[in-house]
Amino acid sequence: MSLHLARRLPSRWFGRLGSAAGCKQGQASSVRGMANQGNDPWLTATPRVCLHDVPTTLRAGGLPPHAPVTLSANLTDENGREFASHAHYITDEQGRLDVTTAAAVSGSYKGVFPAGLLTTLAPAPHEFPLLRFYRRDPSFSLKITLRLIDGHQPLEIMTKPLTEVELERHLMAPGVRRRPVREGRVRGALYLPPGDGPFPGVIDMFGSVGGLLEFKSAMLASRGIASLALAYFAYEDLPKTTDYFDLEYFEEAVEVLLSQPEVVPDRCGIVAVSKGTDVACCMATYLTQVKALVTISGSPIAVDSVITYRGHTLVEGYKLDASIMAADQDGRLYPQRELLKQGVQADHPKFIPIEKADDDTYFLMAVGGQDAWSLNIFLSVARERMDSRGRGAWLETVEYPGAGHILEPPYGAHVPHSYHRYLPVVAEDGSTKVVGVPVLWGGNAKDHCRAQEDLWPRMIAFFTKHVRDSSSWYKQHYDNNSQQL
Repeated sequence: MSLHLARRLPSRWFGRLGSAAGCKQGQASSVRGMANQGNDPWLTATPRVCLHDVPTTLRAGGLPPHAPVTLSANLTDENGREFASHAHYITDEQGRLDVTTAAAVSGSYKGVFPAGLLTTLAPAPHEFPLLRFYRRDPSFSLKITLRLIDGHQPLEIMTKPLTEVELERHLMAPGVRRRPVREGRVRGALYLPPGDGPFPGVIDMFGSVGGLLEFKSAMLASRGIASLALAYFAYEDLPKTTDYFDLEYFEEAVEVLLSQPEVVPDRCGIVAVSKGTDVACCMATYLTQVKALVTISGSPIAVDSVITYRGHTLVEGYKLDASIMAADQDGRLYPQRELLKQGVQADHPKFIPIEKADDDTYFLMAVGGQDAWSLNIFLSVARERMDSRGRGAWLETVEYPGAGHILEPPYGAHVPHSYHRYLPVVAEDGSTKVVGVPVLWGGNAKDHCRAQEDLWPRMIAFFTKHVRDSSSWYKQHYDNNSQQL
């Protein structure tokens, strides 16, 4: 596929804007047309106000038995763009509905899916379908309006709800503090849990989206981990692209994090997503204070970037060119698995030698089994490499069947595709990058949700064990405080 074709692909999406298809309402008997024995319809959310990684249970009642109803969710982002989901249910013999046991018959999802309305939130019918929801400022909660609606209705033409309730889901727990970071070259934001600490410290790095995203750091701090949301390109005075990275910048970020009085000072962890993985693998390999690395949907084989350290080149990432890319029927790009797999071996020359990391440095690598970018190929190669070098015990791997590429804390919406401004993919002649294209990420909402529910506590436990509990400084600090008590 040529770069010229890749640049033309988004036009297939723009033609869909403002042309929501009309749908007929369900033919089943309606709530308003049936006797309800004096009970008013009600809808509850438990808990209604909570941290965003907490499940919420929805129940409804005061309805006729065996009646068709619709549950919908609506969220407006900081730019005024609307995201929505809906599901069609049938009430039980008592005129009630409990999403933990009731199966949706159609809508944004089917079957029993308690978190379905949250996980399937997607651009509303009148919005650009490739939007991806971000909360840029985690200090503002997510306010999601849930509605109970008569009959089975489509998102495009829903009538006035029977009743509604507003969810308030927080990305920051009470007492979490944010400190902007602009020290030396380092740009980011530090999130500290409530209290004086000392807390295990983690550097939080996203992928090729660029800029500064802070919501994961805010959520980590809400669960007891000090987290530095680190920008490393396409932000302020930082590099504009991923072409070149200097590991000394990231070393400086480690020093900034560990210098905070609330943070365990002798070791830290990293969580890196997608493109951030190759830089993070270099950090864990060459920076002695990095002792725990979690990679999500990433490759330990360097891609695209040249990474240097103290004037020497550590690795020159191999180039993905447009010849390996394909587009599905909707014009969404993804790499062809068989072409991507060719040459990806444990002794690949661009493989970052994570097996040479210190003996007390540990790795957790997670991927989705339906990631359209086939990152499970790289996961198996990493396992093979570490096993063959006697370092298998230092690597934990997990592949989530049915999950896609963008694994975030629960209960973040499943993102099957998005419009991506910058990809580490070059034209076939290597002259320029593929930019501004629709990208396929893969996965299905229900399995993706299960993956996020598992990975989040697994990651927190991993950092607690290998950063805080394995710190000799922390052990001495704990013993001294215990003696004083």
